[in-house]
Amino acid sequence: MKKTLLLSAMKKTFLLMILAVAAIAAHAQVNIPYQKLNYKVHYHLGLINVQIAEATATIDTQGDHLRATLSGESIPWEGHVFCVSDTLYAQMTPDNPASKERVTYENGWYRKPTTEQYRDGSFRYDDPSNYKSIKGQGNLDASPQTMEAITVTADMLGLYYFFHEIDFEKLDEGQEVTIPITRENGEAERVVLHYYGKTEFANEGRSVPVYELTFEYSYNGRMSGYPVKTYVGQYDRIPLYYSASLPIGHVEMIYAN
Repeated sequence: MKKTLLLSAMKKTFLLMILAVAAIAAHAQVNIPYQKLNYKVHYHLGLINVQIAEATATIDTQGDHLRATLSGESIPWEGHVFCVSDTLYAQMTPDNPASKERVTYENGWYRKPTTEQYRDGSFRYDDPSNYKSIKGQGNLDASPQTMEAITVTADMLGLYYFFHEIDFEKLDEGQEVTIPITRENGEAERVVLHYYGKTEFANEGRSVPVYELTFEYSYNGRMSGYPVKTYVGQYDRIPLYYSASLPIGHVEMIYAN
């Protein structure tokens, strides 16, 4: 009798362990190793087609928390080097029951040292007269369009997480995916992704299987009107290519290594 009760208790314990493991697996967070990704930025306008900048994204996750940065510097352009740096901290909820993002900290900075200051190291990055942030910090003259573009690059850091989380294999071509975003101030925004299926992306002499999609963010409750095309590697889920048409011309960001 005691043996039967013991076996019954062991079976129940084993069953509970299986259920616990299944529950953990069902709600597991996306595990993304630390990544440092380098990109080349190209600019097109009419017959102009030049590499204008280099950019680096760093992605780090701890459980459901994302810490990501993006920094870029242009080639010398009209006597200046244009510098952008973004930081995004966010709590991510992958598909439970729907993916969502809650921003805990976000900021982006714009600076434009003269070419001479940049080369000789005399530029003071912490001087408020030398920068403008998307939070309104600093006194540098910058257009609203410039700061909105910097906000876009800061926002899109969250997609590095969701590109790993989204099950593209289960999506239909043409399907739309909306991810709700809660900003630091509690405002509700969203990013809308349109999936176009599988294709090949040729980069530096080799062809890579990718997922093709576009994404567009909302601002103040309205869509920005600037959809961004991207190719995401099927195997490593790294975004290999970004492309957007802006009033100043067509801009591409291409993965280098």
